[in-house]
Amino acid sequence: MALANFECADIKGAAITLGENLCNFDDEPHYWNNDENLLKRLKKTIGFGSRYVTNANTAASDLCLDAAKRLIKEMNLSCGDFDAILSVTQTPDYYTPQNAHILHYKLGMPKTTIAIDICSGCSGYIQGLYLAFSMIQSGLNRVLLCVGDTLSKAVNIKDRAEYPLFCDCGSASVIEKSAADKTSFIMHSDGSGYSHLIKRAGAYRNPSNEQTRADKIDDDGCVRNEENLYMNGFEIFKFTMSCQPPLLNEIIVLANGVDNIDLFLLHQANTHILSTIARSAKIPPQKVPIIFPKYGNQNGSSIVGVICDNADLFANAKKRVVAQGFGVGLSWGACLTTLDHICALKPRIYAS
Repeated sequence: MALANFECADIKGAAITLGENLCNFDDEPHYWNNDENLLKRLKKTIGFGSRYVTNANTAASDLCLDAAKRLIKEMNLSCGDFDAILSVTQTPDYYTPQNAHILHYKLGMPKTTIAIDICSGCSGYIQGLYLAFSMIQSGLNRVLLCVGDTLSKAVNIKDRAEYPLFCDCGSASVIEKSAADKTSFIMHSDGSGYSHLIKRAGAYRNPSNEQTRADKIDDDGCVRNEENLYMNGFEIFKFTMSCQPPLLNEIIVLANGVDNIDLFLLHQANTHILSTIARSAKIPPQKVPIIFPKYGNQNGSSIVGVICDNADLFANAKKRVVAQGFGVGLSWGACLTTLDHICALKPRIYAS
C-alpha cells in the first residue's frame, strides 16, 4: 500500500457553500419516467431526495470563495495568514489560469502564498489533504484547501441516470501546523479505468465540434453528447465494491480496530453504495453518516459536507475519524485522523 504518516498538522476548520437553486427529485418526473412506483424505489435504494445547482453564471471558484471567506472570518484569521492555497476541481472557471490563482487574487493573498491546483473529482479532498499535510511537514504553517465543482454544467440535463445525482458546491478547509495525533493516508490509483468516468470531447485530444456537441440517446433513454460527463455505471459500481471495502479494512487495521474509530466520513456517492460499502467492511451503520438524500453527490466536497452537516458534533468533541474518497481516474484514498473541536460551519446557500 502507499502509506504516509504525519504528526505535524490538524484540520482546524471546514465550511461549505451550496448552489443557489434547490432541486427536489419528487418534482422532476422526467427523471423517474412519471412512474410513482419507480420514484419510490429510487428514493429507497439510491436515496434520491434534494440537491443544489448553480445559476448559469456561478462558477466553482465563487462557491469556494464564499466558503473560504466565511471560514477565515469565523476563525479570526486573515488571508495573509496562509502559506499556501490549494484548489481541487474538475470544473475550473477556465482551462487556464488555475482556480487557485483566481482565489488567491480574490482573497487578497500576498505574493508569498503558494497557489496550486489539483484536477480531480470525488477523491480530490483526500488528495488535497495529503498535499496540505506534506507541505506543512516540509515547513509551512497553514494551508487553505478549497474543493468545489459545478457538475450540473458538465452533465446533460436530459441524462436521467446522472444529472439527478450531482450537487454543485464549494468548500474550504484550514489545515494548520500542530503537535498532532498521528494522521495516516493510504492512496491508490488505477489509470486503466480512466475511460469509465470521462468527458470524451471538448479539450485538446478531441476538440469541440458540431459532432461532439450533438446529443444522442442510449438504450436506457439517457441523452448526452461527447462533451458531457459520461459514467459507466456498471464499471464504477464494480470498482467501488471491489476496492473500497478493502481500503477501509486497511485503514481499520492502522487504527487497531473499528472500535477505535468514532466516525467514517465517506464520499457520498449515493445511499446504496454507502450502505453496501459499510456492510462489506463490517462497519456499524451508526458510524457512517449519510447525507446524500439531503444534498446529493457533492463530489470532492462531500466529506466536508458531512462534517459541516454535523457541525455541532465536531465543534464540541474530539473524534477519531476515517475520511475516504473514490472516483475519477480511477483513484481512491483514505485518511485516518483526529478532528479536535474544529470550527465547522453549517452549510449555506450561495447568494450571488
